[in-house]
Amino acid sequence: MYCGRELAKGEQCTCPQSVMRRNGNAKSASGAGKSEANNKQNTQNTQNARNTQYTQNQGTSYKTGYAGKDSPFERARDRYKAKRAARGARPRGGTWRDIWSAVISPVETVTNPPNLGIAAMLIIAAVMGAFLWLGAYFVLIGGGVGPFRLAAAMMGFGGGYPLIARIGLTLLSGMVAGVIMFFLYTGIFYLIGRFIIRVRTPYWQFCVRLVTAWIPFTVICIIGALLSLLSPLTLAALILCGAAITAALTYVALKTEWYSAPPSKVLLSMLLGYFLFLSIMLRLILTIN
Repeated sequence: MYCGRELAKGEQCTCPQSVMRRNGNAKSASGAGKSEANNKQNTQNTQNARNTQYTQNQGTSYKTGYAGKDSPFERARDRYKAKRAARGARPRGGTWRDIWSAVISPVETVTNPPNLGIAAMLIIAAVMGAFLWLGAYFVLIGGGVGPFRLAAAMMGFGGGYPLIARIGLTLLSGMVAGVIMFFLYTGIFYLIGRFIIRVRTPYWQFCVRLVTAWIPFTVICIIGALLSLLSPLTLAALILCGAAITAALTYVALKTEWYSAPPSKVLLSMLLGYFLFLSIMLRLILTIN
């Protein structure tokens, strides 16, 4: 009558109210001579009843209190609140602080990346593509332009304005190519993670680590383009070193993102992603040429 639990045959209810009622009836029937014994028994029974009820409640809360069946909206809301709280707890330094951290501590930054927005990720991809294209252009023409030749071209000498126009078009086409590479690169690895690794990370959240892995390569491409006095072979070697760093950081990013998968599976999945990415990029470049 107190808790609604069905009792077995001969079983007595252990609810505190039922125990107190039984003890009260027994006390009235036994008389004053047994009051002290009944009080002790009442205390012990009440304590046992409370322990039993606490255990039952704990079991019930364990079965029904776990919020493992939250809706996708509730999970997205909780992730947003956690990211906002983490963003407020991060030390203020701006984008330059995050870029500098990615350059001097690339592995640690990829493992714990900054809170990059969609616009910031696209800007990084565009800058990387622009200076990568410019470095490749300098390699193809047999060396960098150099500051003196560039100044002369801006004044109409040494190739004149057509050289400036070619450099500007190279930068513009590189920006577009960088954005295309961003969606192609992140999209391939996102689909591999979704259908092979079976990880359901949201797309833009998944992109943060991969774009953070591009920051050192972007800085290397900028330095290589600015140091245009380097020989074409030296510039090509510098770009290849940047590509190697990007591949290593991509493995770190994927290993952190796909933490539930074995390292060998992550490595083979990364090789598959690179094969698809390079195949598509080479097909696009050969088609354009």
